[in-house]
Amino acid sequence: MKKNLMGIGIILLLGVGFLTVKVVGGVKALEKRQAQMVKSDEELIGRHFYMPRDGAEDVDMNLYLLEGEQPRPLVVNLHGGAFIAGDADTLDTQSDRISRAWNVNVATINYKRLQVGYDIPYGTKEIADAVKYFIARAEEYRIDPNKVFLLGYSAGGFHAIAAALALKRDGIDVAGQIVCYGFVGELDKEYRSLDQEARETFAPALFILADHDPISDGSLVYRQALADNGVKTEMKKFDGAIHGFIEENNPEYDALQTGSKSPEQEKLAREAENLIGAWIGENGGKQ
Repeated sequence: MKKNLMGIGIILLLGVGFLTVKVVGGVKALEKRQAQMVKSDEELIGRHFYMPRDGAEDVDMNLYLLEGEQPRPLVVNLHGGAFIAGDADTLDTQSDRISRAWNVNVATINYKRLQVGYDIPYGTKEIADAVKYFIARAEEYRIDPNKVFLLGYSAGGFHAIAAALALKRDGIDVAGQIVCYGFVGELDKEYRSLDQEARETFAPALFILADHDPISDGSLVYRQALADNGVKTEMKKFDGAIHGFIEENNPEYDALQTGSKSPEQEKLAREAENLIGAWIGENGGKQ
């Protein structure tokens, strides 16, 4: 994926992130907030794991594998953070909960954030490589290689789509893509650049939108691109929901003072999770 693919949209989303930095008191405040997101291995509910890669850095992730011998779907759960913040550990409680509620295995990828030495496509490649790793070792991890779902929030939604595109180009189909108030940049153009057969056989997609949220609404251009090629899509906007409401309404965010954390937003978050779980079941994830 070319580095200039993101265009003006990436600049706008990063502007949101850098504005947040300014509001909370600068880079040092962001670094402090970032440190609060990280759990020790003893604190984690999931299993901390470094996925090895030949000729590249290991990929940092957490795993949530249910007991039992039967293969289950794998949900790759991707945090947001405007590409400059966020951590897989903030999805710890949620990943444990949805694993049991949806009867799936979950992997949260601590993809590299945008910083010196790492661009946005680097994080996408980590995610795509993780999917390949688990498919190649499906029996070991007790997953169904034909039932891998990519679930992402905001910037994580971008990575979910971009990884699905990268995998499609390598001849690997994921079972579904779930884009929660996701930033899409110019990924609709990347999708349209696929050949006709690839466009028509691309993974179905579920779009979860926050209310009065330009980033959510911007994802609909990608939904339209899929629909134009006959790909199954569904969309649900949660009235009153604030950008970030799903992943931020968990205990890990108690001390982080985010604007979307409240009992009302948490209720909407659980409703969204129930909808996502049902959609995964309807699209091949039911056991």
